Amino acid sequence: MNKRGMELAISTLVLIVIGLMLLIALIYAATIGFDKFRGTSKPFIDTANAGAVKQACSIACKQEDRLTFCCKNYTLEKETVKCDDNRLEVGCSLSCNGFSC
Repeated sequence: MNKRGMELAISTLVLIVIGLMLLIALIYAATIGFDKFRGTSKPFIDTANAGAVKQACSIACKQEDRLTFCCKNYTLEKETVKCDDNRLEVGCSLSCNGFSC
């Protein structure tokens, strides 16, 4: 009895099953996996963004650039802030009172 044809069918089925498992894993990674990665890396990205805004505001203060310090809008966590916002903790003696943008 010749069994070579049966071996070919079993190996083909094994390759198809492995291919389907790989396809499912790729779909999972593309949909749910990247969302989990984005969720875990978001605090680091937000912290870096806030640090960059704080540094830009400090530079504008040191150069006494009222246009940038008082008028430029920055977006932090879907909220618009300016350099004179107390949450940025930029210790600056520049006053935006009476300055029109």
